[in-house]
Amino acid sequence: PTNATTLLLDTSAQLRKITKAKASYAPIPKAYTTKQQRLQNRARSKAITCSVVFKLTPLQSPLNKSYWSTYHCSNTILQDGRKMRSKYCNQRWCLVCNRIRTAKLMHGYLPSIDAMKDPQFVTLTRPNVKGSYLRATFGTMQSTFAQCKDALRKQGITLVGIRKVETTYNAIRDDFHPHFHFIIDGKKEAEALKNEWLKRNPKALQYLQDVKPCTDPIELFKYFTKLLTKDGQFIPEAMDKTFRAMKGKRVFQPFGGIKKQSEDVETEEATHCDWKEPQTEIWTFQSVGKFSDWYNANGEALSEVELTNETLDLIKKIDA
Repeated sequence: PTNATTLLLDTSAQLRKITKAKASYAPIPKAYTTKQQRLQNRARSKAITCSVVFKLTPLQSPLNKSYWSTYHCSNTILQDGRKMRSKYCNQRWCLVCNRIRTAKLMHGYLPSIDAMKDPQFVTLTRPNVKGSYLRATFGTMQSTFAQCKDALRKQGITLVGIRKVETTYNAIRDDFHPHFHFIIDGKKEAEALKNEWLKRNPKALQYLQDVKPCTDPIELFKYFTKLLTKDGQFIPEAMDKTFRAMKGKRVFQPFGGIKKQSEDVETEEATHCDWKEPQTEIWTFQSVGKFSDWYNANGEALSEVELTNETLDLIKKIDA
């Protein structure tokens, strides 16, 4: 969609294009408000999440009830005047909630990262494990980091930073690659942590343990697991094992005096609608290809989104 700030003409008009041969007419692309664009982004996330949920629920996982709660997440939007209310599931596999969660965490943590004198992006790994050992491995990694931090403190080195846990799935080997990403203040401190980690994880491949200047802190706030494998497959059994392993565990953990930010999403939120007339209306989400959106009883679309080919291709891969 055209950026609303660059469109100066009335969107109900038509743009006249004159050539010597003939006159042709093309409609001006509609300008969307910022709030409307946000809801369009939510519609994209909701459409992808619906496909994910429909692949996870047949597994009859212990998380099945939670998966169904995600199906109902933001499924209905109640409009009262210009106020819109919706309920959220607060689950990690929900892309709708993750958009809210990510924005919240970035708002909370980026000022602390910006205040660092020499932020370093650190990656620490362990050997791959089978799904049945993934949750225990996460616990071991957390304990090992605490040991490293304590050992460095005794050496007069105080770590200041943020830790994030991630995992990826290897479809060929049918195992998982758990790892930590950090942003740590100071190259000396970051290198010292890497060395302590290798002492306690002698089987970890040294070339995978990485320290480099942090040029884009937003990288830390992306997914904690990828939806698709390297060859573009969505494997629900692997995703279920990942979500079960991380159930109840924090993805982010600050240390060294940085204030902890909650990872929870409010289960109900009110937003302002500035592109529809004030009214009392019920909008229900319907997944209908590129026009997946919230619709009222008259078939009117709320966000007026058209999903991109990129989004539709991702949904197609998940549905395959």
